[in-house]
Amino acid sequence: MPWIYWGVAATFYLYEFFARVGPSVMESTLQEQFQLSAAGIGFVMGLYYFAYAPMQLVVGIALDRFGSKRLLSSAAIIAGLGCLLFALAKSATMLGVGRVFLGIGSSFAYVGAVYVATVWFPKSKLAFIMGMTAALGTLGAALGQAPLESAVQSYGWREAMYVAALGGIVIAVAIFLIVPRRPQWFLELAAIKEPETKETMASALLAVVSRGQTWLVGCISLLIYVPITTFGALWGDTYIEVTTGVSKESAAWAMSMLFFGFATGGPLIGLLSDKLQKRNLPLIAGSIGCCITMIGLIFAPAIPFWLVVTLLTATGFFVGAQAITFAIAVEQHQSYHRATAVAFVNFFVMLGGFLLQPAFGAMLDVVSDGNDYTAHSYQTALALLPVAIGIGTILCYWLRESAQR
Repeated sequence: MPWIYWGVAATFYLYEFFARVGPSVMESTLQEQFQLSAAGIGFVMGLYYFAYAPMQLVVGIALDRFGSKRLLSSAAIIAGLGCLLFALAKSATMLGVGRVFLGIGSSFAYVGAVYVATVWFPKSKLAFIMGMTAALGTLGAALGQAPLESAVQSYGWREAMYVAALGGIVIAVAIFLIVPRRPQWFLELAAIKEPETKETMASALLAVVSRGQTWLVGCISLLIYVPITTFGALWGDTYIEVTTGVSKESAAWAMSMLFFGFATGGPLIGLLSDKLQKRNLPLIAGSIGCCITMIGLIFAPAIPFWLVVTLLTATGFFVGAQAITFAIAVEQHQSYHRATAVAFVNFFVMLGGFLLQPAFGAMLDVVSDGNDYTAHSYQTALALLPVAIGIGTILCYWLRESAQR
């Protein structure tokens, strides 16, 4: 039954990841219909993150205090409403409102699934479950690319978003009917006996942010995840097109291998971490491997397309080690601060999307001649990625081992 409880909750994370990246296949259509510039469409889509990131500071506290059943089902309805507003939009403003609702609802998905796992699974499976949860979300991202593009081409983008909105309602009902309330033994174990007040809820956040190790874990998680937040989510397709000369369809297929690699690496590296009862060693090994493959992907001269696909798959696999950071965050805190700790680390990861995507764009403008973005321009700007991963790897040496605690 714990697998079923977690699986239903994790399906919400798959769904929100699908809805998050889905509009990328509609970008040109939305620009044309709503008369938006590239900057305009980027701002509208980015409203998702403006809603999602700050909510992380609230989500963890709420889950720790009130549990996951009602919060997750309500959040899935809000996310579905966001998709519905997006589909009904007659103006760019309404598109933005839809993205804000989606961001608010989606902010509960990953942390909620992880929280369900911390209630119902033993500590010995913690890193594996973290990796499995991340893998499901990444599969949602893959579904939001080529399969969704086919649906949009066949039926239209509004119809596709109507179906997505219905999916949110179905998931909300499933969570409410299947995922149980926290059992009494867990409440006693977590010592949640006092009434929920603003003071006790604020104390959870204070307990998390007062730990220097939590900030360190958040920074490491942000830096190791940049191949997904920056390369995979925004610039990777164009880079592959420019450097290899393949079609957009082939570039999109190649980029999907980055996500499938992550979906494989997250659970396997997490399982290895659980078996070894070590967190730092698999995390460092994965980040080093990721740094090496990114360097090969960016700086190797005139590599064939098959090798690009291989390096993308390997990069995604090694990025899967990032899921261990959430297990570390859980193990560093008491039972009644678990969700708050995971949400705080997730806040850092989303903050990385805010900071590094514009940083890369600014670097690309600096090294390019006007709007002529050459392969050399992309390679120079993308040098930021292995540098970020390398910094994250170095920071791992200051982490205290948490698996034995």
